[in-house]
Amino acid sequence: MSAAPDAASDAHSYARRTGWTGPMTTYPIFLVGLERRRCVVVGGGRIALEKVEGLLAGGAAVVDVISPELVEPLGQLAAAGRVRHIARRFEPADLDGAFLVIAATDDFEMNRLVFEEAEARGVLAQVVDDPPRCAFIMPSVLRRGGLTIAISTGGASPALAVRLRERLQEAIGAEYERFVELAGALRPRIMDEIPDPAVRKQLWYALVDGEVLERLRAGDGEGALAEAERLIAAAKAERVDSAAARGRSVS
Repeated sequence: MSAAPDAASDAHSYARRTGWTGPMTTYPIFLVGLERRRCVVVGGGRIALEKVEGLLAGGAAVVDVISPELVEPLGQLAAAGRVRHIARRFEPADLDGAFLVIAATDDFEMNRLVFEEAEARGVLAQVVDDPPRCAFIMPSVLRRGGLTIAISTGGASPALAVRLRERLQEAIGAEYERFVELAGALRPRIMDEIPDPAVRKQLWYALVDGEVLERLRAGDGEGALAEAERLIAAAKAERVDSAAARGRSVS
């Protein structure tokens, strides 16, 4: 389905202004360690607030918000020390030492300047509502504790991504959050006690596909742990049996 012909010929159209040619090919990735990185948001409105909240939820410890004025919730975050407010217009030097920047102003030329300066410095950049001027895009995110699900349409339809997230919210209950907590607690032990990658892989799928989730869904945390312990013991026994079998074949 193509856009209306007159829209493509309009010099002020979105496609002409941004260079939009359709959904972008993406390489999904989750950033970690933002508590060690400096993040910058240019803009002080509602969209900037949304981006700041996303960065804080992702663990960012230092978020500089550059804007002469802030909407009230952003001002509250600044007053609480959650963000640092730089109360003026953006300057290129603001990106020195930054890891990523999000341009969220209503000034197209300012947003473009932010992107160009970020590109020149090797800083990851996103310009809101201008996908071709992005090194990354912000997906619609569902969080259940340590479980994070991100949905993207390559910039084509953020509303669809939001609706899909809402459907997943209904389907993915609190038991998945509790499962991730349990798996996180067991992971070091499993890595230490079951060195065979093939056996470990089978164990992880047994934990996911077996009764552990069902017991967590029923609110039976102790039963879930007991079932996990049973599966770990079975995997350890399988490793021992496999090692013995190899020993017999060698002898």
